[in-house]
Amino acid sequence: MASNDTLQAAVLRTTLRLLLKPALSPRVPLGFQRRWMSLLAGIARLPAGVARQDTEAAGVPAERWQDTRAPACRPGTVLMLHGGAFCAGSPRTHRALAAWLARDGGFPVVVPDYRLAPEHPFPAALDDALAAYDALAAQGPVLLVGDSAGGGLALALAQKIRDTARPAPAALALLSPWVDLRPGQLPEPVPGETMLGAAWLQACARHYAGENTGDPRVSPLLGELRGLPPTFLQCGSDELLCAQSRSLAEALQAAGVPTTLEVVPGRWHVFPLHAGQLPSANAAVSRLARFLQQHLDATAAPRHDVHEVVILGAGMSGLCMAMQLQREGRHDFVLLEQQPGLGGTWWDNRYPGAQVDVPAPAYSFSFAPNPYWRQRFANAPEIQAYQQALAEKHGLFARLRLGTRLSEARFDEASGLWQFRTARGDTLAARFFVCSTGPLSQPRWPDIPGLDDFRGDKLHSARWDASIPLAGKRIAVVGTGSTAVQLIPPIAREAARLHVFQRTANWVLPRFERRYYWFDGLLARFPPYAKAVRFGWVQFLELTRRGFQDGTLMRRFMLGLAARHRRSQVPDKDKRAALTPDYPLGCKRIIYANDYYPALARPNVELVTTGIARFTTGGIITTDGTERPLDAVVCATGFDTVHLLQSVQVTGRGGRTLAEAWRDGPEAFHGISVAGFPNLFLMLGPNTATGHTSTLLYIEPAVRHAIACMQAVRRAGYRAIELRAEVQQAHNAALQQRLAGSVWAQCRSWYRMDNGKVIAIFPGFTREYVRAVREPDFNDYRFHGAPEASTAPARPPA
Repeated sequence: MASNDTLQAAVLRTTLRLLLKPALSPRVPLGFQRRWMSLLAGIARLPAGVARQDTEAAGVPAERWQDTRAPACRPGTVLMLHGGAFCAGSPRTHRALAAWLARDGGFPVVVPDYRLAPEHPFPAALDDALAAYDALAAQGPVLLVGDSAGGGLALALAQKIRDTARPAPAALALLSPWVDLRPGQLPEPVPGETMLGAAWLQACARHYAGENTGDPRVSPLLGELRGLPPTFLQCGSDELLCAQSRSLAEALQAAGVPTTLEVVPGRWHVFPLHAGQLPSANAAVSRLARFLQQHLDATAAPRHDVHEVVILGAGMSGLCMAMQLQREGRHDFVLLEQQPGLGGTWWDNRYPGAQVDVPAPAYSFSFAPNPYWRQRFANAPEIQAYQQALAEKHGLFARLRLGTRLSEARFDEASGLWQFRTARGDTLAARFFVCSTGPLSQPRWPDIPGLDDFRGDKLHSARWDASIPLAGKRIAVVGTGSTAVQLIPPIAREAARLHVFQRTANWVLPRFERRYYWFDGLLARFPPYAKAVRFGWVQFLELTRRGFQDGTLMRRFMLGLAARHRRSQVPDKDKRAALTPDYPLGCKRIIYANDYYPALARPNVELVTTGIARFTTGGIITTDGTERPLDAVVCATGFDTVHLLQSVQVTGRGGRTLAEAWRDGPEAFHGISVAGFPNLFLMLGPNTATGHTSTLLYIEPAVRHAIACMQAVRRAGYRAIELRAEVQQAHNAALQQRLAGSVWAQCRSWYRMDNGKVIAIFPGFTREYVRAVREPDFNDYRFHGAPEASTAPARPPA
């Protein structure tokens, strides 16, 4: 994306310098400037599905932008005050910014056509803005946005609202604001400025305010800032007004106003106006939208919303479901995510060294390849950036409610709808419930006496707190699984002393890592090449699946590779023996690492194989009576895969909860449908984990299967689809029979329960799973609320 953005930015910068900046001069008539700006704005690329409506607010003409494809996911309206130095600009010149903000925010954006100088000098613009605000505030919460002169006007309006005891805006967002119109307040020249000149701005300031530019209502930087709403400031580093944004941010912070300042390197004045043409502009609008959403959600009263689909979890499977619903023309859905950011596992697992353990080309969706990977095994920030880019590209933030913890989901048999309640008290209803939390969402803390008594820092790999410094400390890492193997090397490099507590040695194979260079990215932009690379890696990973079967050539190769890797990196025989697994290869997750064994050989690292007896207030005592004093403990003990969805009470037909249905262990039909829970679809549910390949290869067909079931309900007018209990029983009995003799049943791991039941792994090859879920057999399901019959045919109803 960076290279594409750089090229597009260079083209836009040149265009603005040639076509716009010369026109913004005090020597050019204002009438021509206004017409020319409107004409140039006509080349903007607007998002699909967002409609414009000519309207008015308290008699002020305005344009209203709203995504018409689905109901809004949150209440509230954006009042956006356009820029143009108070003498030019209009709703027409700002259509791209307004439309993309409406799409990404999921709320209406109203842009008033306030009166301009010199025909209507100060305070006409402020009076119009206040009238428009009052009209919108009477309908619900208002978010106040302004750019350039509109940014200064928005700040002056916020001060006026505060001083007159009106309902405050939920948030204030100012893009490249012009907040000090006094002469001499503009540094010029500014290298890189592509639009503005100080002479033009000073002429416009005189048109607007005459000699009264020092009036705080004209230059709101000079006014009282205490008591303003949370404020977001965004500007480019290469613009004339960047210094004013910095000064305003400092003044707001000094006044106690929660303030976010974002200075985007290499960008010009109000570059978000080029959303739809410039990727970094779209990303900037998306960040603006998320700020507004966050503060709107924090201030809004509990409410009730109705949607067609509720998706719980905004990780890979939740994003895939949302994007595929959109591809099917279904936009009435909402994504609920309890964390403050999207990403699922890749938001939670931000510990040092976090990486995916399959090649990155196989860890991107088939319909959304990513040419921007920097290395073969992508790290967590790269993956989260990929997810973020997908959400921005597809406008998913408008349908995403972050920081929303679902506490209850109950199927109402009378209406055929799922009823939801959040921890905040919001309620929702939806025809379909998609649970995309996956098996790796609930951290599992070690059951060791005294953990709560330890007074040092306690961290879990799945809830990493980056604010806790580890350099120079005495640290213990509990666990030596795939997560621990990744985080131990970076911690070892900065810890004064690191104790690694190992209960079981694991199988470690070399990671065939390599960096991706510019030519890799260039080739990856060629679709046939990208598809071929992805296909090649998928086939190779499928080949390694044979390594889980006794007697195969692949298994002999993998065993030999692990032994050679251990011999080459662990010269000490005693330590090598301690690091040699005593369980079959593949019974637990195979680990791929090149720096784990060398980290254990560092002089400041101790491998402890004696069991932990208990924690003390200042350390750990092992079963041999030795106490090791500690400053911090890192628990790399994985996830609770047995008690799935334990944080949400999910109740199906007849008042039976999912916890009751899964009393003997979680199970589902192809990991997707559960008998007794109509219209519920799980993503990466029981027995869909894989020990050899990318989970995305299982997510995509499961999403298609679930959507096909939804379509069957819609097309024939049913209320609900429910898996037959006998189908689930037969399916899972067959799965357990296959798994009973497999390698996964031969040791203790997160793949299985203590009673030996394997609940996580799918026993076959990926292609078997894909074929099984490709097209639902509706004889396996029971349909409720049909117009004429209660049982669906074997094919989806037409």
